[in-house]
Amino acid sequence: MRRTRRLRQSGEPKRSAEWERVKALVENGKADAIVSRHYDRMYRTPWDLEDLVDLAEATGVTLAAAQAQGVLDLSTPSGRLAARIGAVVARNETEMRVERQVLGHQRRRESGRPFWSTRPFGFERDGRHREAEAEALRQAYRDVLAGVTLWSIAKDWNTRGLLSPHGKEWRSSNLRSVLLKPRNAGIQTYSQWVEKPDGKRVRRTEETGAGNWEAIVSEGIFRALVRHLSDPERNTGGGGKRKALLSGVVRCSKCQAVVTQGWSKKNAAGERYRIYTCSGGRCITCPADPLDSFVVRKVIDRAEEWNAAPATDAADEEREAELLAEETAASERRTALAEMFAVGDIDASTLRTGIGRCDADLTKIRAELADLASQRVRIDLGGIEYLWEELDYEDPDRIEYVRTFVMQVCERVELMPRGRGVRSFKGEHCRITFRNP
Repeated sequence: MRRTRRLRQSGEPKRSAEWERVKALVENGKADAIVSRHYDRMYRTPWDLEDLVDLAEATGVTLAAAQAQGVLDLSTPSGRLAARIGAVVARNETEMRVERQVLGHQRRRESGRPFWSTRPFGFERDGRHREAEAEALRQAYRDVLAGVTLWSIAKDWNTRGLLSPHGKEWRSSNLRSVLLKPRNAGIQTYSQWVEKPDGKRVRRTEETGAGNWEAIVSEGIFRALVRHLSDPERNTGGGGKRKALLSGVVRCSKCQAVVTQGWSKKNAAGERYRIYTCSGGRCITCPADPLDSFVVRKVIDRAEEWNAAPATDAADEEREAELLAEETAASERRTALAEMFAVGDIDASTLRTGIGRCDADLTKIRAELADLASQRVRIDLGGIEYLWEELDYEDPDRIEYVRTFVMQVCERVELMPRGRGVRSFKGEHCRITFRNP
């Protein structure tokens, strides 16, 4: 009599779709034998064997292996005993292999040496820099933080023939992926597959400390870029081909929504002109050309003071060193908690509480590191006097170039109400907060 099919318990690995297809063929009477290289390929765990016993009793399927003598008879107690011993041995081999892999990864993490299956962009396989790519990465970090779009950088790299290690051209998506790699900041990571409650497996990557290769950018710059690219308010639409200089840059002073380009109604002469409109609720509108001129003129006026100021501050550098030390200490506390839990010194509740505090500290520290790095990132404003010549509304690349200067110098640009019945634009209708030089 067939036993009730045992339900798979939480944490038990699932068999492959191909094995499930084989079982379905047997259950439907389309196959009367299963042949494998070895019997333990049919059952890698004791619970897989019990399922196979149920299948054999219900269908009478013949089980055979190329590297074993005779067939596997699960209809007798001695046959089931031999199979169960084989299942335990197979399970032990699997666990030993996993343990060896874990220990191997642990030794690699402790050594800090690079372990890359393929050559990453910017590096050689041994961790040395490929200088042309490394310099391109450094500039890309500065440009993105200054407001340049990923699309523009990818286009520039492709034009220069600076392709990926696989010889592919760059797009915004794969460029973004490369810039978000912690290895660029000399940070080592460990990736593993984990199973979610819904049964899906996802790859989870965790930072494990400093690697022993030279970083291409500082950790502060890296953290600043990660925060910048993950900002939900960042305007990335349009493939970089914006035709409005300040669209997505200027905000409405009433609702703080970004303004976008639109067109006015036809005037008495039947003409329309460009306007900027609040995207939140059309709180404010403004003629586009006067606002563009006003903002660019203010940026040019600010340039001399900006270029004359020192790029770094001793107090900021000292604070950055303190933050990096605090980050290392928090990471070490997190690792120590995991080790204490593994040996039974603390329970799961204490582990979760401690890990939560460490993660909160790390988030705060890394946010401040990102702030310090963002303040020091700047582009060369030496050609600022030629900015007007670069502004060509028919050329998206030139508009993007001018936007880079505006976003680098201006921390915030707000459009103010013009008052009822006022049609012309004046300086008091725009409020600019400049970045610290």
